[in-house]
Amino acid sequence: MKSKKMKFVIGGILIGISIGSYFLFFPSSKNDEPKYNAFTLETLDPLLLKGEVKATQTEDVFYDQTLGNIAAIPVKHEQEVKNGDVLLNYQNSEAQNRADQQQRTVNKSNLSAQQAAQNLNRAQTRYNEAQASLNQSRSQFEHEIDPEKKEELKGKVEQQKTEVTSINNEVIQAQQALDLAYTEVNDEAAALESEQGKISSSVNASMDGVAMVNEAGKKSLEVPLIQVLSKTKQIKGTVTEYDLNKLEIGQEVSVTSIGSSERAQGKISSINQLPKSKGNSDSEIPTYEFIVDGNFSWAYGSSVQVSLEQPQLTLPKKAVVTKDKKTFVYVYKNGRATKTDVKIIEKNGGISVASGVSKGEKIISNPDEALTNDAEVQVIEND
Repeated sequence: MKSKKMKFVIGGILIGISIGSYFLFFPSSKNDEPKYNAFTLETLDPLLLKGEVKATQTEDVFYDQTLGNIAAIPVKHEQEVKNGDVLLNYQNSEAQNRADQQQRTVNKSNLSAQQAAQNLNRAQTRYNEAQASLNQSRSQFEHEIDPEKKEELKGKVEQQKTEVTSINNEVIQAQQALDLAYTEVNDEAAALESEQGKISSSVNASMDGVAMVNEAGKKSLEVPLIQVLSKTKQIKGTVTEYDLNKLEIGQEVSVTSIGSSERAQGKISSINQLPKSKGNSDSEIPTYEFIVDGNFSWAYGSSVQVSLEQPQLTLPKKAVVTKDKKTFVYVYKNGRATKTDVKIIEKNGGISVASGVSKGEKIISNPDEALTNDAEVQVIEND
């Protein structure tokens, strides 16, 4: 019995030694699990945006019914035009009718002016004759010696003076009537010239370019009948509100034609700070228009892709530690974590590297208080 108990004791000791040896030489796998994550510091992928080839300048010519009916369109679709070239001819039948009527009014005014001129000539002739008779009577009065005849001549002179004054007033009135007639003639002639100018009219190009003719513009006043597009082109792109802050005026971009895969360089020249209309939908993400200038040979309206390089190195907030007024990260290399001072730029909720670490270095993304400089660590790399 005693021998049995001894065997149980010895057996228990051996089992205990075996279990202890297992934990000594084979530690718990839970302690072996890495507690830190690391990622390779890389630049962001290029930002890809949609765009369309547009003319840098556009002149829209709409059908203007007030000018009459379209008589002719002297330009053909996609024809090159110069500043001043005729794009559209109008013929206005209503203006023609008004001009014919106005011509009759002018003729009548001319006749009235002729009659007024004749009246003035007759009055002037009568005045000259009366003045001559008055001068003659005055001369006779001055040379007459006989008192009775002299008195008689005096009365005649006074009578003739009254007649001259009356006729002179007629001359003045005739002159005023003639002036008024000439004024009416000039006014009516100006009105005639104005109406004649409306009978046929033309619309001229105000710039050099390519004329695009759209026959639908003859039926719709909201559709340009002719568009003159400048030969120089630009890209009109759109960007959502999420990426708007990544664009800057003067920023260089690469533009690729969707149709031909050809590529050209350009620069952002303007960014509209007001969003495009979303129509009746409030669920759409607001988008903004921007313009890219460059040497683009693709057809108007072609679809393109605008690529913006994003050379900045970004860090997650959890990877950056701020302590004792210093900012640093832990760089993982050869199994160790190296505390590295960095300068960062915080913008629009993101963190970019200004200096301290470089592209390709591995950064621990979840440092904690237990992590120290030059500590030996195991990490899970999330590349």
